[in-house]
Parts: sequence; C-alpha cells; structure tokens
Amino acid sequence: MAIVIRDAELKRDRQVMMDCLLRNRQRYEKNDAFEQRFDWAYSGNPYGEGRAWLAVDEAANKVIGFTSAFPRRMFVNGECMIGWNCADFSIDKEYRTLGAAMKLRRAAKECVDRGEFAFLYAHPNDRMRVVHEKVGHHAIGKMVRYAALLRLDQTLGAKLGNNPVAKVSAALANPLLRLMAPSRSGLDKFQFSLVQEQRFGEEYDRLFEKVKHQHSVIGSRDTEYLNWRFLRNPLYRAKSLRMQQDGELKGYVLYYEGNGIARVADAIVEGKSDETGILLAGLIHHLRKDGISSISLRLHNMNPLLAQAQQLGFRYRDDATSTVIAYASPTSPFAPVVLEGKNWFMTVGDRDI
Repeated sequence: MAIVIRDAELKRDRQVMMDCLLRNRQRYEKNDAFEQRFDWAYSGNPYGEGRAWLAVDEAANKVIGFTSAFPRRMFVNGECMIGWNCADFSIDKEYRTLGAAMKLRRAAKECVDRGEFAFLYAHPNDRMRVVHEKVGHHAIGKMVRYAALLRLDQTLGAKLGNNPVAKVSAALANPLLRLMAPSRSGLDKFQFSLVQEQRFGEEYDRLFEKVKHQHSVIGSRDTEYLNWRFLRNPLYRAKSLRMQQDGELKGYVLYYEGNGIARVADAIVEGKSDETGILLAGLIHHLRKDGISSISLRLHNMNPLLAQAQQLGFRYRDDATSTVIAYASPTSPFAPVVLEGKNWFMTVGDRDI
C-alpha cells in the first residue's frame, strides 16, 4: 500500500486530524475541552498557526496518520528566532511500520533543511525515539520527574481511609515533615505570594529580558506567550508563586493543582544557584501552608533547577521519563549550540500541548 505525505489545511482537515487523535491517543476524550484545545493550539498560538502533515493511504483514499509542529519563539545565544515544537504524532495501528512513521518525520525535518524554521525539538516516547534517530534527529537529554512530599493527610487517608485514625496520624506526622523541611535561610530577602493571575503583566516581560541571557537555548517567556500558554489553555489554568524584591519580580513558579498535588509547569528566576534554591524553598513553604500534599516537578534532566530541587528533598520518580530530541540543519551556525543538551533550559511547559 502506497502512503503519501501531504500538507494539511487546518480548516479543511480539522475533523480528520481530531478523529485521528481520538483513535490513537488515549489521553484525549471527545468533549468540548478536546475541541477547544485543538483550536487553541493550532490557531491561537501567538507565534503563528500550527503546521501539520497528513499520511494518506492512496488506495483506500483515507488519512491514516499525521504529525504537527507549533511555532515557538526561541533565543539561541541571545538571538531571537522561530523554532518548531513538534507534537500530536498519531498513526493508525495497522500502519505503524517504520516506513510510514519515517515519512511523516522527514516532512518536518526537510522544512528545517530548507530554512523555513531555525530548528525543531520534540519529546517522543521510546518507540518513536527510534524513528527520530533514523531520520537524523539528535537526542539531547530526557524529561524526568521529581516529587516532594509536603503533608501526609492524603497519603494516610488513602491507606487508612477517611477516618479519625488517619486524621490523628496525619496531625502527628505533619510536624515531623516540617522539621525535615529545607532551611528557610534567604527567604526573608524576598517577598512571596501565591496568585491566580488574571493576566501576566509587564513585570514578567522585564524578568524574562534578564533571564534569557542566563541560558544558551531558551524558549520565550514573554507575556504574549505566558497568557496564551498558561491562562487561555482550555485544559488547565496555572497559578503563580511570585518571588519579588523591592517591588520587582525576581522569579516565579507556575503550577496547577489537582487532588492535593501541585504540578509545576514552569519556573524561572533571575540569578544562579542561590536564587534558584530560594525560589524552590519558597514554593515548598507556601504550598505546604496552602494545604498542598506534594509537588510534582517535570523538567529536562540538564535543567539547573534540578540540582537545587534534589538538595531540597525532591526525589526521582520513574513514571514519567521520555527522550528529548532536536534537529538543526548541519549548515546552521546554531546547530552546535542547539544539539548540545546542556545548553537548554527546558521545563514541562516547553513540551507539546
């Protein structure tokens, strides 16, 4: 059977693409949020519409898979350019041969080679990682998950049931957890607040203008992006821990809550290891006071946040590890920087959406 690749037209092929996602991606359900997510991701992106390629079985005249890429403003050694954040790779089970998958992957790669975009990055599962490597993409690290336990109410309730014994046990154990908490040294130099932002303001732009020079490769965190990615997102609305000094924003953590867990979506801070440690210690302190049971942190394994998180008691969890890949044309002057994992600042907020 001959499989051909053609460019998708988002308006015409919207339903075909959504149907393919529903057939092949267990994370999605057919509901209003699913449709809203599609339109938000493909048409609402402040850096331009998403691009997609369809795999078509010519004999059956049907779409059997597709892949997409979303434009992302990136900074490489301080220079602004547009990269591609690859996403939504889906292919029907009976067509999951190496050939069909590689044809789809080559479509995006060839656009980078032609200079349409500076480079691409993606977060494939282990099976798809092989496909990426065969078409010439490079592994630049892994996304890993770490977690910190703040309170035992939820854990003991799950084990003992919602009864007085569990509540008394938690009341006795929680102070011990607080005694084991990281030192609050340095927290008094900054002012912290938990905020449900209605709109990210200019202070976030000013902070990113400083932070972008601390990292060789970093995706934009300007207000245009933050408001779209974290406030207009139909799947979740992020909250913010703000770290300020003398009225100026010095760092933040964006997170969303569910079942007593705060899942960190993004975090940046002006400064180096000391300021990073203070930001994360502030997060632990204020979320514990807010009644959160645990914090889940997913990020690139070479992210400088990770070393500080481990010192503060975050522990590795093996349930959410995936490869990070990147590709830049061999002729690009930025290829040596982009293809070196240690140069990247990446959180789960940089992943596909």
